[in-house]
Amino acid sequence: MKHYLLAAGLLIAGLAYAQPAPSNKVDAKSLMQSGLKLFEAKDYLGALAVFRDAYERFPSGKILINIGTTLKELGRDAEAANAYQAYLDAPDAETAKRAQIEGIVAEIDKTVGRLEVTVTPADAEVQINGGDWLPTAKAKRHRVTPGSFTVNARKAKFQSEAKQAQVTAGEIATISLTLVALPEQTKIVEVPVTRDSGERSDNDARSRIGVLAIAHLDVPFDDRPRGGAALVGATGDLTEQLCAQAALIIGPTAETDVTVSGAFAGASFAVLSGNLRPIVSAGLPVFFSNGARWAVRGAAGIEWQFNRHISLIAELGLEYVFNPEPMYKTNVFVPAIGASGRL
Repeated sequence: MKHYLLAAGLLIAGLAYAQPAPSNKVDAKSLMQSGLKLFEAKDYLGALAVFRDAYERFPSGKILINIGTTLKELGRDAEAANAYQAYLDAPDAETAKRAQIEGIVAEIDKTVGRLEVTVTPADAEVQINGGDWLPTAKAKRHRVTPGSFTVNARKAKFQSEAKQAQVTAGEIATISLTLVALPEQTKIVEVPVTRDSGERSDNDARSRIGVLAIAHLDVPFDDRPRGGAALVGATGDLTEQLCAQAALIIGPTAETDVTVSGAFAGASFAVLSGNLRPIVSAGLPVFFSNGARWAVRGAAGIEWQFNRHISLIAELGLEYVFNPEPMYKTNVFVPAIGASGRL
């Protein structure tokens, strides 16, 4: 009782020194005087609310004495001891009052449980029995009502931790929590593929097998017989850039009634990847006109993949015929234009 009466005296005497900083717009002194009047009128809950408001606006250590004394009057001894302990830990605690406050806390400690809390990492936050989250440094010495208690700890990028235990009156319980860092999440950045990049997405990939239709044109440069032929057949991609071709050669000449037919086997290679790409090709045409006429063809041109179903082809080619008919030349300039289709 002696220590309690001393605390009440400290509450009254301390009000005069609870002056706000000049820059503080809130009149903390006025709040403290209002709190004192409520305390004297035994409206302890009202006084507690005003004292806490004053401390929030102007955190003076002297206000903690008032909060602790009011809590003691309400019978909330554990909370009162915590307020007094906060005063003892405050940098503005007065040496003359320290011994008096320590004596009051020592009396309370006989009836409450004491927790000594350590957390790794040290800058984590602690919550005791569902109260406010506090820095670990402010909760390392904490009083609780005897019985069960729960201590929670948290920190950003760490797994939260909690411990529950029992404490009896006058007992000191040591609580140690170690938070485990959460694994770093790998951030995956998806870069959209545009047609300008020359790459195709899975939805743009064409099937490997398709049909081929190409017209070979015999361009007039002299007075020899001229004509043209159509190649109709199949094409198949061996790789993304290399494809094979096999076709029938069908078509009449321009100046005779002879039907020219035959077969063609060849391959083309895309120099670059993408939708518009240069190509080089080679093949072996065989014409059936008064016997088999064997030739070899080389060409260069452009393939435009309009979409994954249709590609347009244009080539400039030269053909060398090993055994031409008398009316034809051995070397022939034969451009070609056509298309290939795929499902």
